[in-house]
Amino acid sequence: MFRFENEFVLYALLAIPFLTGIYIYFNYREKKNLASFGQLDLVSKLMRSVSPVMKHIKFTLFMLAFTFLILSLANPQVGSSLGKGKRKGVDIMMCVDVSNSMLAEDIKPNRIEASKMAISRFIDQLKGDRIGLVIFAGNSFVQLPITGDYAAAKMLVYQINPNLVHQQGTDIAAALDLAAVSMLPKNQENQDQEKINSLTSKVILVISDGEDHFPEAVKKAKEINNLGITIHTIGIGSTRGEPIPIRSRSGASDFKKDKEGNTVISRLNESVLKDISAAGKGIYVHADNANMGFDAIAEKINSMNKSELEEITYTKYESQYQIPLWIAFILLVIETLLFGTPSKFRAWLWKKQGSYSIKGVVIFILLASFSLLAQAQTKEELSAIRKGNKTYNKAEILRKEAIELDKKGGEVNQYQAQAKLKQAEKEYTNAEIDYRKAMEQTPDYDKANYNLANSLYRAGKFEDAHDYYAKVAENPKSDKKMRGQAYHNMGNSLMKQNKYEESIKAYKNALKLAPNDMDTKYNLEYAKKKLIQQQNQQNQQNQQNQQNQENQQNQQNQQNKQNQNNQDNQDKKQQPNEGDPQEKQQDKQKYQKQQNQEDNRQVKENTKRQLDALQQNEKQVQAKVKEKEMEQTRKKPQEKDW
Repeated sequence: MFRFENEFVLYALLAIPFLTGIYIYFNYREKKNLASFGQLDLVSKLMRSVSPVMKHIKFTLFMLAFTFLILSLANPQVGSSLGKGKRKGVDIMMCVDVSNSMLAEDIKPNRIEASKMAISRFIDQLKGDRIGLVIFAGNSFVQLPITGDYAAAKMLVYQINPNLVHQQGTDIAAALDLAAVSMLPKNQENQDQEKINSLTSKVILVISDGEDHFPEAVKKAKEINNLGITIHTIGIGSTRGEPIPIRSRSGASDFKKDKEGNTVISRLNESVLKDISAAGKGIYVHADNANMGFDAIAEKINSMNKSELEEITYTKYESQYQIPLWIAFILLVIETLLFGTPSKFRAWLWKKQGSYSIKGVVIFILLASFSLLAQAQTKEELSAIRKGNKTYNKAEILRKEAIELDKKGGEVNQYQAQAKLKQAEKEYTNAEIDYRKAMEQTPDYDKANYNLANSLYRAGKFEDAHDYYAKVAENPKSDKKMRGQAYHNMGNSLMKQNKYEESIKAYKNALKLAPNDMDTKYNLEYAKKKLIQQQNQQNQQNQQNQQNQENQQNQQNQQNKQNQNNQDNQDKKQQPNEGDPQEKQQDKQKYQKQQNQEDNRQVKENTKRQLDALQQNEKQVQAKVKEKEMEQTRKKPQEKDW
């Protein structure tokens, strides 16, 4: 755990740009004054005791020394020992909707900013409770694991924005599931349900406008409540609706529109949020400009039974101010030796500065000093990745065991296989959390992105996995081998979505980076075959639709003729009984003859259609038999997990 004891001292670093500006100004004035004595190059040669390069080095060293001196005064500290403290409180996991609909301005300044300010005030009221944060839209992830560090929670709350989640929508069910998994104990294989529920009171608080595009939220709320977790909901927005503002890069403002060009109106869906809170045995509160509803939630939480829990915290911090202080001292000594020595030694240094590359020495010191700060971040990222890899490997083992059990057959083995698959899905989700933690400070970390994509792929989130594979594959700074693997797996994720044409492009890009990869070659041929089958199916479907339309048209024409004949018969019946009986008999025979001809023509058309249908079925059967024979002659292909 790293921190600065005196964080306010770091504001002194703002003086560096100001001092740099002053130095540039006086340097400019000095050059201007020298130019007044004559040609600047000639004057510089006459002033051999003055070196502009050394002056810049002097200023650089002084600024570096000043920077490390400020860091030393801020007193960097590292947590050296852990301690267990007891507290009484409730575990609260907040699920915050960050979909684009939360940008509507029916609550000032907008729904999401008003929610952030209300959450911050709510955190200030907590005493002894732990809090976590899940943000969601079309998908969700843990922004803050459950913790008692309120300062960190408020800092991460202010960073919430719709850009954190790329897939739009409102999947409340996924957010509830992830929040519940994050709150439950990790080591619960040997614990019964009553012991799990008795550990502490748990609350999930959903802040959303309720425009849920997935219907499983209420069912998921009931399942989570059976684990002893209460679910409260807060509805943000108005029921009358509000357009969603968008702003272009040029600063122009407009409103979000649908595919038909109509302005999208976002309305609060109270019924969904009420059903979720009812299923979770919590309460629903409607937030508006006057009252955001967190006070009512706080009263409910305070009335709950607060269990006494042990919490691990850092109880001792070791000061590390000596490191930046020594660096500042060394830099000042170097600056003094270069510019505070007698003139002969200084002249010797100026003479040797080209051969010994003093600039290189200064750059080396600069990089070495800043590497100390970068090293802590790298260690945290590597630690998170190692933890995620461990969880991912555990999930892979469970998945392989489930496959083996399923191959054995039998109801018992299938039941055990399903249980192991569910456990593997949870482990994949935990690995996803660790990988996202590794990218909190470095979003373009290629290893974390690649491993996260693998976890999402195994969890069945193929669209999200494709996006993270693309970030690695399309990054020219990534390792060539990793880029090839990313393109290969991107093709697999596209195959899972039946996007065969796009998967073919991904496999071709993978072969450009790894031309001898046999797995990619096999997958490429398989994707081409599936694309041809898909196109044939589409053509057959189009032909079938066209034939159905023609049949419907023929039936409609026959029906019209039949109706016309019936109308003619009815008109004849309505005519007065006058005229020659012999003429009536002739008309009757003529009509009967026409009717017989019409019936014969209809029978012939029906017979022809049946014959065409039989011929078509026979062609399809012959094609299937031929294809089956060809498959039997081929070698059995290698099994692939797409």
